This record gives sequence, C-alpha cells and structure tokens, in this order.
Amino acid sequence: MAHAWRDRRVIVTGGTAGFGLVLARHLARAGARVLIVGRSSDGVRRALETCERAGESTASMHGLAADLGRAGEGNRVAGEALRLLGGIDAVFCCVGRSGRGRILDTTDDLLRDYLSANLFAATELTRAVADDIATSKGHLVFIASLAAKFVTPSMGPYAIAKSAVAAFADAVRLELAPRGGHVLLVCPGPIARAADDPAADRSAERYAAEAKASGLPADAAAPGGSRRLKRLDPDRLAARVLDACDRGFPELVVPRKASFLAGLVEWFPSAGRQLLARLVRD
Repeated sequence: MAHAWRDRRVIVTGGTAGFGLVLARHLARAGARVLIVGRSSDGVRRALETCERAGESTASMHGLAADLGRAGEGNRVAGEALRLLGGIDAVFCCVGRSGRGRILDTTDDLLRDYLSANLFAATELTRAVADDIATSKGHLVFIASLAAKFVTPSMGPYAIAKSAVAAFADAVRLELAPRGGHVLLVCPGPIARAADDPAADRSAERYAAEAKASGLPADAAAPGGSRRLKRLDPDRLAARVLDACDRGFPELVVPRKASFLAGLVEWFPSAGRQLLARLVRD
C-alpha cells in the first residue's frame, strides 16, 4: 500500500546505514518525505550519496546529524523535522547497539552504554513527537530484536537493553493508542546488510573481538550470536514492517518460527525456556 505513505512526513533514526537506511529508501520510494538521522555528518552524506548512486531521487530526503544518546538531541531532531518537513506523521527508531559478552562480566557502566544506545536513544524523541503522532493518526515504530524475546548466553547485555525497548513500546502504546497513534514493536532476527550499505561488515570484527575477550566460543560472533540463525533479507523485512503499519499491528516478530517460540515462552514459560535452552546448546 505505497499510497498510504505518499506525502507522509517521516523521521528515521539510525537511518544512515543498515536496516534504517533500507527503511528510509522504501519510504522515499513510496512517496514519503523522509528525514534520516545519523550520528555524524559524514554518515548522513554517505547515505544520501548511496541513494544517488543507485539512481534514486533524494529530492524528498533530508539528512541530520544528531547523537540521540545525548540530552536535548531528541528535542532538536523533532524541531528540525517540523522545520524541514512541516510536520511529523511517523517515526522509525532504528538506533541500536549489539554486542557479545557475559552478563556477570558486564560492568554497570557498560550496561548503561547499552541502555543509552538502545533505549535512551528513543525516549526523548518519543516524548517530543507523541502529540504530533497522535494528531496525525500516525506511526511510532521501534526496531528491537529477537534479543528482546530470547536471552542467549552471549548476548545478555544486549537482551536487557532491547527488552527495555520492548517494555517502553508497550507503555507508550497504552498512552498513545487511545489518542489515535499507532505503536509497532519489531523484533527481527539478524538482518543482512544491503549490497551497497555504506557501513557493510562494520560490526563483524568488533563482535569477534568481544567474543574472544569474554571467552565465548567463536560462534558467538555470528549474527544473532548463533550460526543457526539465517540473516533476514532487509528489503523483504522493510516491506513487512510497512505492511504491519498499514494493518495497525502492535508487534511483528520475524522469522515466523521465532514468533511461535516467543509465544511458547510467554504462555508456557517453563516449557518454552527449556526448549530455548536446548536450541542454544545444540
């Protein structure tokens, strides 16, 4: 339903690389006016150049450098979106930080870093845009992870941060939905990078170094912390996310088999966690 996004005014945080950029490109093709937000001006420039090299028009795309982990930046992004786009109809929060490590070796400072990158990168901006989203009957989308549903031995700190994002999304939905705003939580498995992603393979070496430093097996550096997980096609996932918005879904868990396991863990906690433990060990 591409027409549903025509002339809609959209912010995509973490929009200069990875899945955030893929989403931004899909939205622009669907006719939306998009503000992509990244931490650096160079990252914003490279993202727009990537779109231009692919022959895509960037006439409806704007870029903004902002560190959303810093106080005041979420409010500034919202203000710039109002200035550049004339309003705010949707926000896709794609900022995040993954990692590998043992939770009992994770310091409070490091855990705060995870929370800052995954949760607090979305909280101030959410407060700043909530009234606009409600007024326009728009969308507020949080890109979390399967780590918000399943805790594995190599990704405890990340799982804690993404679980906090999931709880935040649920709490925001309770307050925003009665006012007409749609809140979607997306929990995907590891996502493949687009062939022309400006930050392709940026994280591979860091994960390997973190796994080694923590004494974790080499497989812990694999996408999602396990070689059992296949990377998701980013374009197909973007299409599913936009479709979930059109349908007003509260949550999207991908792949489908993971959603079944998530349901099992939620409804039958003991049996679900026993199955998860066996899958992680195998």
